[in-house]
Amino acid sequence: MGLIVVLLLISLSLVLIKVWSSQPRGNVSKPYFSDAKNRKLQKRLLILLNGDVTTAERLLKQQRQKHQGQSDTWYLEKVIYDLERDRRY
Repeated sequence: MGLIVVLLLISLSLVLIKVWSSQPRGNVSKPYFSDAKNRKLQKRLLILLNGDVTTAERLLKQQRQKHQGQSDTWYLEKVIYDLERDRRY
């Protein structure tokens, strides 16, 4: 009986941890391309990438991981700047 109670408590704990860890925390922004406030920057980035949305999202995600806590505008400007800089050489 005691073993069953322990197993039930462990199972319940694991379920609660999974539910808790899947909850969004803090400052979660909209996906870049569904947010209208940076529309000009979004268009510029897609022009630079010949319309490749997957690559744009990947580059933005990388910058978000490298430089946490910045605004969406900052990330868009950083990716655009890096692409334009790399094309000069």
